[in-house]
Amino acid sequence: MPLLKDGYSALLADLIKAHAKINLHLEVLNRRDDGYHNIFSLMASVALHDLLKLEECVVRESTGGMDIAIAVRSRGGAYAGVIDAIPAHENLIAKAATLFFERMKKNGKAVFSIEKNIPSGAGLGGGSADAAAALKLLNARYREFAEDELAEIGTRIGADVPFCLKGGFAICRGIGEIIMPLPGKLRCHVLIVNNGIHVDTGQAYRSLGRNAEPAPGGESAMGKTTRLLTSAILSGSPGSLRDTAVNDFEEPVFRRHPEIGGLKDKLYALGADYAVMTGSGSSVVALFAAGDRAEAARERLAKEYRDVTLTGFA
Repeated sequence: MPLLKDGYSALLADLIKAHAKINLHLEVLNRRDDGYHNIFSLMASVALHDLLKLEECVVRESTGGMDIAIAVRSRGGAYAGVIDAIPAHENLIAKAATLFFERMKKNGKAVFSIEKNIPSGAGLGGGSADAAAALKLLNARYREFAEDELAEIGTRIGADVPFCLKGGFAICRGIGEIIMPLPGKLRCHVLIVNNGIHVDTGQAYRSLGRNAEPAPGGESAMGKTTRLLTSAILSGSPGSLRDTAVNDFEEPVFRRHPEIGGLKDKLYALGADYAVMTGSGSSVVALFAAGDRAEAARERLAKEYRDVTLTGFA
C-alpha cells in the first residue's frame, strides 16, 4: 500500500507548495564511476516555495508504445520568466511526470501550472523541489507508489529530488539519495541573499579535484560530524553550527567570485549566528536567532543585492 505522508492527504484542489532547500553543511567526498560525486550534507527545507497545481490529468492504458504529453504553464511569481525560458524537454516537472507515467506503464497527458518564487541556479534546489511536488501531486491522485518507489523515480531526475520529497532536516549521503531524517528543528530566522552571479556547477566540482579514492577515515569522521550536526539541530541554536558545519565549495567559489565570500563576511558583521553558501552557490544563507537583527540585515542588504529573502524553516 502506498504511503501517504508529508501532507499528501492535505492537498487542496491539487495544489501543493514546493519548498526550497538549503545546505547547512556540504562535503564532497569522492568521484564515482558514473561521473557523479558522493556527498555528505545537512539539508533543510525552508518556507520559501513555488506553488504547483495539477490542472488536468488523463491516464490511458498503453497499447504498446508510449504516448505521454506534459505541459507546464506559468501562473506568475517573482521568477515567472524562468518557466518560459526552459525548453519543455528540460523542465524537471515534465521529466518527473513523464517518468511517473512510464513507471505506471500508462499513456496520457498532464497539465501543470506554477507560481515560481524560487530563483534558479541559486543553490536552492528550485527545480528539484518542483519535480518532487509534481510526483507528490500525481501520487496523491493515483496512489500508485510507496515512498521509496517515488524516491527511486526522483533520483533519476536529480540528486536533490529525494530530499525534496522528504523535506525537514536530514543528513544526505550518496549523491543525495540516502536520507537520514533528523529530529528537532532550529528556531531561527533564515536570510537568503543572492547577488545574481552564476556559478557553473560542473566547474565548481572540477575545481575540487576529487578522485575516486575515499578520504582516509571517512566513515569515522562522518560519524563524528553526524553526531555534532544532530546535536546542533536538537539544541535549536543556530550558532552551534558555526564550529562544525562547512561547505567544500566555498573555497574554490570564493576564489573565483570573491564578492560571494565578501557577502558571507558581511552577514556575520550584521550579526548572523551562522552563515554559509548553499550548494555550489551562489546564494548565501544566514541564520539569526534574533528577529530584529534578521530584519535589520534584510533592510540593509536589500539596498545592495538583487534577491534578499527573509524566511524560516518549513
